[in-house]
Amino acid sequence: MFFSSLTCVPLCTVALLLVASAQSRHCTDSCCSFVENFPARLKQLRVSFDEIKQYYQENDELEMALLDENILQEFKSPFGCQAMNEVLRFYLDIVLPTATQKVRQDYSKPIDIIGNIFLDLKKQVIQCRNFFSCKKHLSLDSIMTTYKKMQNKGLYKAMGELDVLFNYIEEYMVSKRKRH
Repeated sequence: MFFSSLTCVPLCTVALLLVASAQSRHCTDSCCSFVENFPARLKQLRVSFDEIKQYYQENDELEMALLDENILQEFKSPFGCQAMNEVLRFYLDIVLPTATQKVRQDYSKPIDIIGNIFLDLKKQVIQCRNFFSCKKHLSLDSIMTTYKKMQNKGLYKAMGELDVLFNYIEEYMVSKRKRH
């Protein structure tokens, strides 16, 4: 009898730690739940992008990046919420509507899925301003200037870099999971 209770101590400790860990990640509000469940949405983004990626990246003849390291640093800064909001606005207002107009019919569904997830993400960021600690800072001027300089090839650059944007969003959302 004594031996079995000693064996239980390490196992019971591990079990208690697992339960405590699971409870610490349990969300009590919609903003926390949104962040915790975002990996599934990110997977949807990547699957949809995989359907159109080759087309846009093959047609991207420009060497310069649109979503450069400066944007990633903005996402990592205390202004990350606003940076994500502004980049999403750029894609929702300019890039995706242009892509929808100039796209092959079989690409409209993945673009719509990406747009709908971006729209939902943007709404959640606005609704959860306190959770995300939103502060205003990023101006889209640099992205817009670069995009306009690219002229009609900017669409291919912006769409071809969606995977970069997904990585930035993922990094931002993961940082919010660790903090809350």
